[in-house]
Amino acid sequence: MTYMNNRRDFLRSLGLGAGATFLGPLLTNAYARSTSIPRRFVIVVEGNCIEPIALTSAPTMEKIQEFAGGNITNDLRWFSRHYGHETPLVVDDADLTSAVALSPLGDLAPKAAVILGLSSLITGGGHSAHAGALSCTRSTARAAGGQTIDAYLAKIVGHATPFDAVRLGITRGEDVRLVYDLCAHGRRQPAPVITRPEFAYDTLFGSVASAEAKRRFRQRGSLLDFAHGDVRRALGLFSGGCHERAKLEQYVASLEKLQSRQERLTGMSSDLERVRPEQPTTITGGRQALREPLTELAQQFDLIKSALLGGLTNVVVVGSGTGSGFSLTYSTLGETTINRHELRHKSKDTPGYKDLIHEASRRHVELIADLARTLDNTPEGNGSMLDNTVILYMPDNGEQHHSSAREWPML
Repeated sequence: MTYMNNRRDFLRSLGLGAGATFLGPLLTNAYARSTSIPRRFVIVVEGNCIEPIALTSAPTMEKIQEFAGGNITNDLRWFSRHYGHETPLVVDDADLTSAVALSPLGDLAPKAAVILGLSSLITGGGHSAHAGALSCTRSTARAAGGQTIDAYLAKIVGHATPFDAVRLGITRGEDVRLVYDLCAHGRRQPAPVITRPEFAYDTLFGSVASAEAKRRFRQRGSLLDFAHGDVRRALGLFSGGCHERAKLEQYVASLEKLQSRQERLTGMSSDLERVRPEQPTTITGGRQALREPLTELAQQFDLIKSALLGGLTNVVVVGSGTGSGFSLTYSTLGETTINRHELRHKSKDTPGYKDLIHEASRRHVELIADLARTLDNTPEGNGSMLDNTVILYMPDNGEQHHSSAREWPML
């Protein structure tokens, strides 16, 4: 367990720009590897908080009690209010698994670390910081305050793959296919997150999927070829100003990038066939009761696992009920049909609801650990794929339902 004297020293020790500081201790190994081996980043964001106590092991709590001078007594669930924020903690001991949400780590515990004591007051907290969670900016559901770290990383390590970044997730809503308030290419430039596994599957593996999916893939290619030729002809005849011409040239560049992706996916057919997962069940009729969020999240993780194994991307974001879509009903956690918003409000008076909240976080860690083990069991270079991958698990607003963003726990 490492203690830093204050936050300024901690951030300085990371040696990164302000937009990437929180990843510093874990980035070192990935960036130190040979450039011939891919460097990968997977960021999993749980909407509407991760409670610090869920990531806090018994030995860590003993140290925190010591550090806080014994003033953490009856408020254990919200201990982070009392131990102060001038000394971030990097917890990397083997007893991580004694934390309520970290038991799935098992043998992976020595390769993991928990960071406590960071804050992101600039984001504002609340129910969600939206794109602010990944950009350290004040953002809203309609407007990102700046570039998110996935977009930054995609520019560095995303050029070698068909998809510079893959952004998948789950959300509340019957037929919501995309959400736009978690990731951004820049200020007011949202990057969509695909929230339905069947559409994510079509996007990633349509070139090697069913006959119908292959037909749609070829059709997209034909449409891109037509659009590219059409805009090229228009550009050749264009007599407008330089500003309008620049817009057309940018459009041509975007089309050419998509065409290149289509060609690369076609050339990767044999590899994609080898790693292609089972096609997610398509839900029709729009009945939310038929769509269980943790089941769909597991399907998205299956797609991510295959996308990484198949070399489709080096940068992944998983958004689990982020932004305004956090009020999910986890029917697989028990006999309750109460949604996450109600669980949060009523958990103070109903202890079982607090346990369900922590169990939801544990299920997220379970999926993360399964992904990590798959990568750890896949040889790469002199080690494994996991040796060249950073996986980060974090909330989108901080430490509690109505967060102040004064505590931002991370695994």
